[in-house]
Amino acid sequence: MKKILLVLLIFMSISQAKMLNGIAIVVEGEPITTAEVKAVQTQMRISRSEAKDLLIENRLQKAAMKDIIISDDEIDSRIAKIAKQNNLSTKRLQQEIKKQGLTWNKFRDQISTSLKKQKFFRTKIAKTIPIPSRDELKIFYKNNTSQFKMPSSISATQYSASSKKNLESFFKNQSNKKGIKQKNVSYKGASLTPQLSSMFAGIAVGSFTPILNNGSSFVTFRVSNRGKGVVKPFEQVENRVTMAWKNQQQAEVVKAYFQKMKSSASIEIIRP
Repeated sequence: MKKILLVLLIFMSISQAKMLNGIAIVVEGEPITTAEVKAVQTQMRISRSEAKDLLIENRLQKAAMKDIIISDDEIDSRIAKIAKQNNLSTKRLQQEIKKQGLTWNKFRDQISTSLKKQKFFRTKIAKTIPIPSRDELKIFYKNNTSQFKMPSSISATQYSASSKKNLESFFKNQSNKKGIKQKNVSYKGASLTPQLSSMFAGIAVGSFTPILNNGSSFVTFRVSNRGKGVVKPFEQVENRVTMAWKNQQQAEVVKAYFQKMKSSASIEIIRP
């Protein structure tokens, strides 16, 4: 499920990709460009075939969400929440968004897409997932202890930019560091907070985290080393176990849903 969540975040960042290298696939009338395939392949360190499959699933998801309506009031409410979380007024948030190379209308479109995805999962997926018993969670924990191993330390290279587009270009061509600041960082002990541990969870050495907005710039990390991990007792990670169990169940339901949809969808392969 971590991969699915990561994919969703990547799609948000490359949704505006230009057709630099032409169209590779058309899914239900929605094109997938070769530039998009390359971006997903590079950032997730997967094969071209796997990248295409994930992009096809993304387009199928867009098709599944086409009838979901998000009102302006819902978008305004979410924007107000984001501004409050960052201790900004809406006007100041608009200024910060503009500094980061994104128009206000594009930002609102991204919020709308995010809300559509949440509504889709809530109405089509979440309601089909049962509530697990504590015994089921303990069995899941026992069979997946590696998921709850917290690293003793993390070393990474941090890449930051005022524009998300600069990092997107960097993912496509890592020799292109125009507008990007780079520095080595390390976290251990008290500095390796639960939030940071969660962010780096599942990110292999040599791989990048999703692009994050820290309020003043866009940031991604490339993990260079992970300290030896320690498995936490069930009682200390019960909430994480519950979330991991739900994510696994959701991944299985999502996979089945889109496999069924894919069997009858219009998919045209233009560039294999």
